[in-house]
Amino acid sequence: MRPVWTLLAAVLVLFLPAAAAARGPAPVVVFGAEHGVNGFNTSLSCCDDSWASWMGAEEALRGAFEQNAKGVWLKELVSAASANSVGVSYTIRSNAYWYWGGRRVPVTYKDFLYTLQAYDDPANPIADRSGYANLDPTRHTHDGTHQVTFFWRRSNCTAATPCGPYGNWQRLFATVYPSFALKGAAFSTMWTSCICGSDGKPVSDGPYYLSGYTPGVGSVLRANPFWSGKKPAVREIDFKIFPDTGAEQEAMRTGEVDAIAPTFGSTLEVLKHAAGITFDAVPSYFVEHVAFREGNAPGAPSVTKGASNALLRAPFVRQAISLAIDRQAITNAVFGDLGAGGATNSALYYSTEAGYRSHFARWSYNPSRARALMAKHCTGGPPTVDTLTTAVWQCSGLPATFTWSWPSGDTAAALTEAIVKVELRSIGIALVDMPVPPNEFFGVGGIPSGGYDIAEFADATSGDPGDWADAYRCRGAVNYTGFCSRAVDRLLAAAARETIPDRRAQDYEKADALLSESLPVLPMYQRPAVVVHKANLVGMVANPGPGGPFWNVEDWRWRS
Repeated sequence: MRPVWTLLAAVLVLFLPAAAAARGPAPVVVFGAEHGVNGFNTSLSCCDDSWASWMGAEEALRGAFEQNAKGVWLKELVSAASANSVGVSYTIRSNAYWYWGGRRVPVTYKDFLYTLQAYDDPANPIADRSGYANLDPTRHTHDGTHQVTFFWRRSNCTAATPCGPYGNWQRLFATVYPSFALKGAAFSTMWTSCICGSDGKPVSDGPYYLSGYTPGVGSVLRANPFWSGKKPAVREIDFKIFPDTGAEQEAMRTGEVDAIAPTFGSTLEVLKHAAGITFDAVPSYFVEHVAFREGNAPGAPSVTKGASNALLRAPFVRQAISLAIDRQAITNAVFGDLGAGGATNSALYYSTEAGYRSHFARWSYNPSRARALMAKHCTGGPPTVDTLTTAVWQCSGLPATFTWSWPSGDTAAALTEAIVKVELRSIGIALVDMPVPPNEFFGVGGIPSGGYDIAEFADATSGDPGDWADAYRCRGAVNYTGFCSRAVDRLLAAAARETIPDRRAQDYEKADALLSESLPVLPMYQRPAVVVHKANLVGMVANPGPGGPFWNVEDWRWRS
């Protein structure tokens, strides 16, 4: 990799200062990146990408709140903020400033208003308007330049522009745009290679500004002298793009870069135990789960296909299957020494989040109890738990035999199915392997159609429990299990409108408890999110949320 690094350094020297190009010690951090970006305006569908955020937007564009590693919202640009049934209000910090090509410009309510209007403009290809669509862009009040109140829509509401409060309101204005610097700029096409004003000069309200970006090479961030928060100890961060994960990991091993946030894989084993390197892994917001097709429950989406065995509609069958699966052992088998944490026990919260409760722990591995459940309702099964048995339970004239689907090519899912097949056989339940090509598995004829018995697959969210609503509410757009509970629906709907965080969390926790009783799904494990860095680079904290390890970049420092 030395020749490649030499070439990269030669190209970067065109826009890096001498100290950065020479890899000076304390003031500079060199971070390996897995790929380039289409642009830095991450609100757009073209550029809603982790690396577009991590290589510039996360550090340069801070908003009202920032999410920490436990999913808790921390005030950033605001000294106060609140929401109620009428609207949402912000008081901007008096020392919040923009850096604009060396000039210091105050952050004001006009920047918040510009941001809302940009999200509201149908000509802008926004990736996700959730929450912003609840606000009426034509109605706001302000008190001076540093306080603003926006109001929820009250009329002319549609599914795309709903009326009433948005419960996860702290997510709003997580990025704020510089209204004064963008005059004449087209929001839908700006920032393809910079985060800058319409004059091309860097603009930032975060701890760093994007000094330069070269496609295929990398980006350079420099400390923002006008940042209102903790002053960064690292004056410059240089991102180097690598052609593949292997090259990125080799650069970390040889010391060519100071840190990486790699895609998780078994090849990371060599880095975890390397001298002088810190390996930090946390459960990510990417969860693997087992879904049970219950059939066409009342109010569930209409489907052309359903479970091949109606026994899955019986709660005791789903309970027995869940009790027979050793989720911790499977997690250990899939991730080995690289695993971060164990099985997860919530359908709505991640294990690192403050609202997490282990409701699904009631279904922890207990094969004897699982066999007893089947014996209570069925006949013909094994007299004891026995991995060599060939006996299969008959329940109401139906055999306890089910198909198990997963995306073919997913080696972790294939390993899981092989383990589960033996575990279920030991209690008298048989599985039929049904791997499906990923494009078919996730296509309209796959799990969205309901054409499966049991399916294992991964899903990801932003970390907010409300993101799961459509998976569990009656007629939800991604409710693939056929599950329908009016009690769960009421709690999910109430939480979606609740603006007081503690009350909102209570509704979601109650809904999660009900989901654990009904068992439409069995959460398995969260895939690890990893950051690897030199041991003397301190303050770097892995974060499973959208900010990744860059959420607290101002806290990074070199230890002498």
